[in-house]
Amino acid sequence: MGMLLEMNQLLKVDINYFDESFRSQIAPTALGFLQQLDGLSIFDIKGVDQSRNRVITTLIHGNEPSGFIASHWWLRHNKIPATNIRIIICNPEAAKTKPKFSNRYLAHEKDLNRFFSACDSDMSEIALRARQIKQAVAEVKPEAVIDLHNTSGSSPAFGVILSDDERTLDLVSLFTNKLILTGLTVGSIMEQSFNAPFATIECGGSNEISSHQVAKDGLHEFVSREFIFDNHSDRVEIHRHPLRIELIGDASIGFSHDRLPTTDITLRADVEKFNRQCISAGEFIGWCDTGELLPLQAIDEQGVDQIDHLIDRDNGCLFAKQTMQFFMVNTILEIATNDCLFYATVEKSSLKEMEKIRIGI
Repeated sequence: MGMLLEMNQLLKVDINYFDESFRSQIAPTALGFLQQLDGLSIFDIKGVDQSRNRVITTLIHGNEPSGFIASHWWLRHNKIPATNIRIIICNPEAAKTKPKFSNRYLAHEKDLNRFFSACDSDMSEIALRARQIKQAVAEVKPEAVIDLHNTSGSSPAFGVILSDDERTLDLVSLFTNKLILTGLTVGSIMEQSFNAPFATIECGGSNEISSHQVAKDGLHEFVSREFIFDNHSDRVEIHRHPLRIELIGDASIGFSHDRLPTTDITLRADVEKFNRQCISAGEFIGWCDTGELLPLQAIDEQGVDQIDHLIDRDNGCLFAKQTMQFFMVNTILEIATNDCLFYATVEKSSLKEMEKIRIGI
């Protein structure tokens, strides 16, 4: 019964503030630190220059621990940052639900990172939490904001941004040299206006030590540098105009080395490898039912479905129609079914050809 109650509890709306005095009381392990937190938790650390503020948000998803691990590591070191630092640990309740660091959000709740654009009339607890987080970011008038995440599948680190101005690219370069420039909107915190450069950093797979190191190294640079806008934007490789690939309706998906008779679509078992390399035109992706319509859509930044320009069907098999880079491919059925399968960018010459098709040239 206790486990059921824990899984069904709603997000709390209390805010817990901590300052430098709490640093000496922080548990020596990340798990111990997590147990010390109860609801939305905000850490304010004064810097050498107290006229400027930088903000870190993390643990919006309870199964994405790298930013939390890095924040714990830095807070425990008692170092004075270059500027004031506010660390917002957004959703420790989900991370604490057993098995710990495995639940994206609480049972029967929805994705917190889809509610930052919710209207003020939405009085659900998850919308209230999103508004509290937005307020906590905005009230310190930050000069920069980073939101630390993990990918659900095995993946290298990359940034996600809405604007490719040099200051935002500089921000990404503290963590990684690869990024997606997107115009897709899903209601995430990154889409909100804080009058400051904002980058989401996907540190890599949640169970990879290298991902935690990416978060630690980047966080150290973000908090310790006197100036973070230092013209390093040329270090960053930009992938533009991602498409969001989703199942349609109640279509089902599976992952296997063979066609599964129990699903509408079967993607190849090793599909996560395309997070790390381009997929060439003609590459085999998986299998599909032989029905008339492919139960997939690839939504672009204008809301148009481009799936027919991305995937070929031949005798029940699926093949890449363009040279593409996949991002955030994972084989977790709950995420693939209820969120999206992955994102894809069409690369270089293929992108030019796709644009000609889109505008009817």
